[in-house]
Amino acid sequence: MTSILHRINKDFADTLAVTDPAAQMQTLAERMTDKKMFMDDHLFPTFLKPYFMDQKAIPLLQSVTKNLISSLNKIGDLYFKKGLFKEQIRMAGRVADLAAINPGYPGHQIINRLDIFYMPETQELKLLEYNCGDPSGMGWHDQMLEMFLDLPVIQTLQNKYKFHVDWLVKSHFKTFFKKYREWCDRKGIQPLDKPNISFVCKRDSTVLGDFLAFVEYYQAMGFSTEFGDPRDFRYDGKILTLRGKPIHLIYRDAIDDVILDPYWDDSQQLVQALRDNAVCFINPVSAASGDWKSILEILTDEQYAQYFSREEQEIHKRHIPWTRTLLDKQTDYKGEKVDLIPFVRKNRDKLVLKPNDGYGGFGVLVGRFVDDGKWNGMIDQSIRDNIVYTVQDFVSIPRDEFPVVEAGVFKGFAPKNVNLNLWSHDGDFAGAFVRAAEGSVINVHQGGGMVPVFFVSDK
Repeated sequence: MTSILHRINKDFADTLAVTDPAAQMQTLAERMTDKKMFMDDHLFPTFLKPYFMDQKAIPLLQSVTKNLISSLNKIGDLYFKKGLFKEQIRMAGRVADLAAINPGYPGHQIINRLDIFYMPETQELKLLEYNCGDPSGMGWHDQMLEMFLDLPVIQTLQNKYKFHVDWLVKSHFKTFFKKYREWCDRKGIQPLDKPNISFVCKRDSTVLGDFLAFVEYYQAMGFSTEFGDPRDFRYDGKILTLRGKPIHLIYRDAIDDVILDPYWDDSQQLVQALRDNAVCFINPVSAASGDWKSILEILTDEQYAQYFSREEQEIHKRHIPWTRTLLDKQTDYKGEKVDLIPFVRKNRDKLVLKPNDGYGGFGVLVGRFVDDGKWNGMIDQSIRDNIVYTVQDFVSIPRDEFPVVEAGVFKGFAPKNVNLNLWSHDGDFAGAFVRAAEGSVINVHQGGGMVPVFFVSDK
């Protein structure tokens, strides 16, 4: 850990102890309640401390983000135009049908989140997976960031340190209208100064509060902006409307909110407008080409290196753990030819298994934390039921210490595992937040919490 991180973490602990941590946690909870920051029936989980990073790390994050998203867009182009990578990208049915629609602007990957393990002591950074089609958390992050900046402990530390923070919704705003202008240009129409906007997810989505934060921000910026469930739209063959109002620009959450059976029939008017390119739709459904854990096989197997620039290849080698689609095949492991399934059975301690199309950390097995029976059982199930899994090198899990407040009492600090999430807006680094948890699968769906990242430098 760099010297400034040692100092800021010590100063944070010392300052928190004399600024009533229990009261600050209570204030944080009250403000989150006022903002309706709920996930299911509980407050969105967080901890009473931002994650501090040395500001000198920003150029590394910018370079890694740029090259990894560039690589991912190339994979999408090769998949849609040349039919490559069918072993890793398993789209079928409705999602494949909608993903084949040209979005009307350049690129497949517009708003992305990259899940990273980062070791500040060595600046070792490893990409674990992409989240492409429907990454969430930006709205909650910005609301939380505003609250953290008001905490007495942070206000005090700002007398000694400079904090750089990234407002993700503001960055989203710029990217949103950039893509809208590109979409209009390709259609040969004049962009509206004030297009009508809808943020779209199902009414009972667990991330509804996150999307409502976007609605609030865009309304404050003077745009007619409404929340919409995919089933609420109407389309007359030319104009898509929501509750009688024309809609020109959409940002959507999970495409499952459209394509799954409970929603599909009632979402057809929105779907037809998408087919007709009658509305600018972000993220495009083609973003789903990157939402497969086995995508990282393409970036770590030498047979595919020809598709990427030298700079991209170097980023892949340095920052992506060995990854393969779990199939009965021969492949290489660090220069050695192996029969993949027997190799995975024998090397549980250094590998991780993930459902290829999974989300939220569900179904992930970290080999060293389970026994042979559970490990081999998942492999057997994969073979028996034709469920595609991804196998990946285990990466050491970073840790940080966070305050613990229970029943209004400050209990001190406790270590937690941390996962750094980098945000890319149209290929550029837009900011980051951190998820932290006690377990090895770090996800808010698995009992973790989210905190903003503060990039720190001396005054």
